[in-house]
Amino acid sequence: MKKIFVIQLLFLIAIGMSGQGIEFEQGTFQQALDKAKQENKMVFMDCYTTWCGPCKSLAKNIFPQKEVGDVFNQKFVNVKMDMEKGEGIALQKKYSITAFPTLLFLDAEGKVVHKKVGGTGVGGLIEEANMATDPGLTIESLAGRYDNGERDVKFLFTYVESLFNNSEKDKAIEVGTAFMTETPKDQWYNVDAFAVIGWSQALKYKSEEFNYIVSNKERFVAVEEIGESNYGGVVGASISRYLNTLAETCSLEELKEGVNETRQVYESPDQGMFEEGLYDNWYLNNKQYDKWFERNDKFARDIYSQDKGIGYRVIVNVVNKIATDPQFKDATSVFEKAIDLTELFKAANEESHVSYYYLALFNKKVGNKKEALDNINTCLAKHAKKSAKDDPRISDLKSEIEAM
Repeated sequence: MKKIFVIQLLFLIAIGMSGQGIEFEQGTFQQALDKAKQENKMVFMDCYTTWCGPCKSLAKNIFPQKEVGDVFNQKFVNVKMDMEKGEGIALQKKYSITAFPTLLFLDAEGKVVHKKVGGTGVGGLIEEANMATDPGLTIESLAGRYDNGERDVKFLFTYVESLFNNSEKDKAIEVGTAFMTETPKDQWYNVDAFAVIGWSQALKYKSEEFNYIVSNKERFVAVEEIGESNYGGVVGASISRYLNTLAETCSLEELKEGVNETRQVYESPDQGMFEEGLYDNWYLNNKQYDKWFERNDKFARDIYSQDKGIGYRVIVNVVNKIATDPQFKDATSVFEKAIDLTELFKAANEESHVSYYYLALFNKKVGNKKEALDNINTCLAKHAKKSAKDDPRISDLKSEIEAM
């Protein structure tokens, strides 16, 4: 069964670790290319950053799986590159990588044959490997077949899915729009056709096509492989794109009106969290950082009081966003408030060096040199207990603090 609603997910968690997973080379990128030539293989490159959550999930839960290793070790020379360190910086520029993780499948000359942006599960990763090694399923091959006039609906599904995975948004929308324009609507009632509409992200809220799908909900849901959840995934994604545009361009009142209007059409199972996210985006887009923090601080503390495990993760996410998102670069008042929330982060896990790093960063931002220095020294000590490998971000921050 195809799962269209899965397009809204970033990654799947794999369980049951066992066996030998992907064996990554320890040398340079050029050495990997040379080895690929010698062994007549392709190169698989995991382009990651240390702060990327889905990157960590792939490394911890997916790459170590035996069934993944069985495929990748046979077909590829595998390398991991931190896009913010060493030769990864130049490779990021060379391959125009703007999102993480990006999984590149290259020929032995370093040319991109296939690409996957974002996390995935075991089955999805193996499928990407099979696509990369099948000349008929690479993105270039699929594009050529489309340009030559191939329009079979199963092929179109494969093409828009590949475009989505390769972050070719504009082309995906173009293909999906053409499909809806050229294909009679009575031919939309099968999972492949519905998947083309969903994966292409071409369905616009309030458009003729959108209204048709909403008016014929029961007929679409009755198709076994579409069902209620996949129907909701496609309709909900269209509404989400519309409301997020309002959050970027309209007043708060207009956003609220849009939310109330779309509720009459469809409400997702996570409607409350979805709406909270919309309003958060509005406050950020309108540079009302203090209001954004007030909402998220309250939410994090409320969750923590009910469930410390989930609440801890929410706190970490809030603190990490303030520390890493460029939008907060000059939001001094938010840094002051974030110190108190980070203290709760530290209290919940005093052995984590990360909380001390954030406390050092926030205190530096507001000019508290002594507190910043105390925390960065503690961060260094706790990090040293867990890893013999230096983290240049920590040492760089310490140098910046000492220079204050």
